[in-house]
Amino acid sequence: MCGVLGLYARRESNSPSISESLFRFIEQRGPDNFGSWSSDSSNLKVDFYHSRLSIIDMSDDASQPMGDPSSDWVITYNGEIYNYIEVREELINLGWQFTSASDTEVLLKAWTEWGVAGLPRLNGMFAFAVFNKITGEIWLIRDRFGVKPLVWAKTDSDAIVFSSSVAAVAQHAKAKVDVDYCSFGLKYQAFEMPQGNTPFIGVKAISAGGWMKFNAVNNELITESGLWYDLKNAVHDKLVKTMHLSDDELLQECRFVLEDAVKIRLRSDVPVAVALSGGLDSSSIAALAKNLKGELHGFTYGHFNAPLSEGPTVARFSNEISVTPHYIWPQYSMEQLETLLNDTLYCQEAPFPSLSVMAQNAVFKEVKKENFKVLLGGQGGDEIFAGYRKFFIVALREAFNSKNMVACLELIYSLGLMLFYESSQAKVYLTALKRYFPSDKASFNLLNWDVESANLWGDAKGTLADRQIEDVMAWSIPSLLRYEDRNSMGHGVESRLPFMDFRLVELALALPSRLKIKNGFGKSAVRRIMKDIVPEYIRLDRKKRGFDVTQTWVNSGLGEILRQTILDNRDSLSDYIKDNLNLESQLSVENISQSDEILDEALMLVWLTNPIRTKLS
Repeated sequence: MCGVLGLYARRESNSPSISESLFRFIEQRGPDNFGSWSSDSSNLKVDFYHSRLSIIDMSDDASQPMGDPSSDWVITYNGEIYNYIEVREELINLGWQFTSASDTEVLLKAWTEWGVAGLPRLNGMFAFAVFNKITGEIWLIRDRFGVKPLVWAKTDSDAIVFSSSVAAVAQHAKAKVDVDYCSFGLKYQAFEMPQGNTPFIGVKAISAGGWMKFNAVNNELITESGLWYDLKNAVHDKLVKTMHLSDDELLQECRFVLEDAVKIRLRSDVPVAVALSGGLDSSSIAALAKNLKGELHGFTYGHFNAPLSEGPTVARFSNEISVTPHYIWPQYSMEQLETLLNDTLYCQEAPFPSLSVMAQNAVFKEVKKENFKVLLGGQGGDEIFAGYRKFFIVALREAFNSKNMVACLELIYSLGLMLFYESSQAKVYLTALKRYFPSDKASFNLLNWDVESANLWGDAKGTLADRQIEDVMAWSIPSLLRYEDRNSMGHGVESRLPFMDFRLVELALALPSRLKIKNGFGKSAVRRIMKDIVPEYIRLDRKKRGFDVTQTWVNSGLGEILRQTILDNRDSLSDYIKDNLNLESQLSVENISQSDEILDEALMLVWLTNPIRTKLS
């Protein structure tokens, strides 16, 4: 788990070299070591830089950039190959020899042996660049779901600059803010879309499950791109392979894959902990990890004496399964809130909505403080097992389209039961529904942006699985992965997500709807396979709880910080703010506290005051 940065250019292009000032953007991703490599080619300028977070094989033999002495490939890589032991054995049987115990060397030799065709063998999260010293070609590769970031841009001198850091690429390429990215992401709470746009014009992300190849031929830069993984096709294939299985057999398979996903993510040469939210997903992972690992520590945003937080549930659960809990529930001063805001803005390198992203940042800061380098989390469970409320409606639509009246009645019952038990969260529903039923009125309260309507419901004739795939590839998972990656790596912590194991994603999405939504519950399959593993007060709990910080933090000083920052920078923000707007009135602390929309717009404006930030000491 690391940070990468690189440049690829023709020597006669006189492309400027990577400035050392850019190293700061990747150093927090890999604080353990820094390495570099440059090509000695007469016609190409190729520079690889790497900041290392040592997780597997702590020795210098695993340092990067890494070259393979038996071939002409050099790699700089960010991520983890969880099944590296099995792939290594396969390569040894083919005659390969290894000088380290690292997954990096396994990845490099797998690429040398199989190229793109070897990528489906890998179970992990990865983003890497490989350069061939003989052919002069460079490849940029990203994992199936885009868990790890990799962005690139073409400079004025026709060079390619790439990195784990969007800020580093934007600074080198002198890129300007992309208002379309910002406005769409803010409106629909979905920033990282499949089109590969980033907060900066001309800076593009490698597609999830995608590759790009560059080669300088006859003074011309040849660019090729493609996908090595297609989730929709993979789910279809899984559906065909499992359609003959009974419900019990499908659930048994889910249980096996989830357990194995946790097991291989416990492979580490450094201490591993788990995230605890008091919810079904993180509790399932913690319980399985405890059975596999023995001693285990868990981190939660909450306190055992704070009834409105996740703390009391986590305390009870931790005591029952013998996990050592760590509670993050600080009472921040105004100065500390400003520090947390600036630190989160620096780590994210992009706009973010809601204060939950800041709370997540605080959790990873504590994980680092307690000397854990790896944290297992529950991200992805809601998307792949249909835990969100919207999926009840989508499943009902699917049943209606197929004229399955029995399923329709069961889903109407489930929908009604869910709404009854979660009626206290009606405000949350109404806020979310604004994204699903956008009005023709002005898009924003403060910003002068207009955004075209988007269909968040999916194809009216589509299945529940079709709509879930959209969440995995567009509307939900990509943005959540970005928040998690930037916050975790901003503190030198590797976040591992068992629910994002591709085997589990494909299997879960291929399940029939009756195993996803049942008796008023989403994630029915997880609830069934976790019986007698996760306590009933968690397994059968219907309520969702996020980081309860908004009003407390806003009224404790953050609202004033946001307000004053924007007012102090009113002139530089004038291109983004509505004309004739009474900004002082709209940006009252009360408005920021009571309106999630105004809060999110205020966070956007604060980011716009300084899109490329330096870390505060």
